[in-house]
Amino acid sequence: MMQIPSGCSCLLQKFGKDIGEGTPGLHFYPAYYRIAYVVTRQSNTYDAPVQNCPTSDNVRVSIDVVLVFHISNAHDFIYRLGAKNFDEFLSGTVDEAIRMEVRKINHKEIYNMRGEKADYMLTLMNDKFGPAGVRFTAVKITSVWLPDKLAYNLEETTKMQKAMDKLRRQNTFEMMEIKLGCDMALEEIKRRSEQVLVSEQGRKKRAELEFEQRAVKAEEDGSVALIEAESKAEVDKMKAEAELKRTKTKLETYRIQELAKAESAANALRIKADQEEEQVVIEATWKQEEMICEAEATKHDASAEKEASKCLAAKRQHELELREKSIIAGLAERGNFNLIGTSGDKIINAVMTGSLQKM
Repeated sequence: MMQIPSGCSCLLQKFGKDIGEGTPGLHFYPAYYRIAYVVTRQSNTYDAPVQNCPTSDNVRVSIDVVLVFHISNAHDFIYRLGAKNFDEFLSGTVDEAIRMEVRKINHKEIYNMRGEKADYMLTLMNDKFGPAGVRFTAVKITSVWLPDKLAYNLEETTKMQKAMDKLRRQNTFEMMEIKLGCDMALEEIKRRSEQVLVSEQGRKKRAELEFEQRAVKAEEDGSVALIEAESKAEVDKMKAEAELKRTKTKLETYRIQELAKAESAANALRIKADQEEEQVVIEATWKQEEMICEAEATKHDASAEKEASKCLAAKRQHELELREKSIIAGLAERGNFNLIGTSGDKIINAVMTGSLQKM
């Protein structure tokens, strides 16, 4: 009697030869049957770390890959691959697949491989291990390690980018708040503008009505004032015409009186002028006769003077010489002058000779 564990596949042998798989449970077999191998059918995980994988920009990274598989065919697994060969073959296959995939990307994208983004390997693993009775259900990259210095720099860069993103989001939020505040203020201004506009339109309507009322009243007042003004103008016109007539009569009377006064004064002036003219003519006549007589007397005096001047020429010459000597004597007695040069010589000569004409 033998018991096969549940969840496992057992390979039975009879006299050293395989006779097939035994089903789980309690079974009775002859003594010449034995359990050669027990293979579990449950899912298993396999951790395959890959060290120093070069990226496309030659950065060495380490990757930890976890594979989930189960043995679908125990006979093929045992006799075609085996547990020892399976471990070596699986490790080499995973290492090769990871290195080929890492070589395609740079270090900036290496973290994107984490998670269930290694599905491309699932098909590859099933193609290679399917004939050996192994079925892979999941392939996950659990961890990716960059060099410490590079990881630190990338971490700092990421922090800075996150901080910049935070600042950018904060700035965007503040801008949105400012924009929202501006929009609300603008809406408030628009609302107030609409209220003011409605209020002003109401005031405009009231002003128009008041203007119409005032215009009607002004027309009425104007009509009354026009009638009053026309009546007053007629009265003033009549008064002015009466005053004009009185003034014309008064002026005509004054003109006649003034003409009479002017004619009377003109006649008096004419008579006086005629009398003065006659008097002036009489005076001019006797003055003319008097002047003629004086002219005749002057003419006779001139003739007598002419005859007398011929006789008195020597006397006058003698008087002239005496006068000249008197002047020279006065100069000699009282004169205070500088007797130098030609002028001095002439004065001295005149004093010596007694005449200025003999110098």
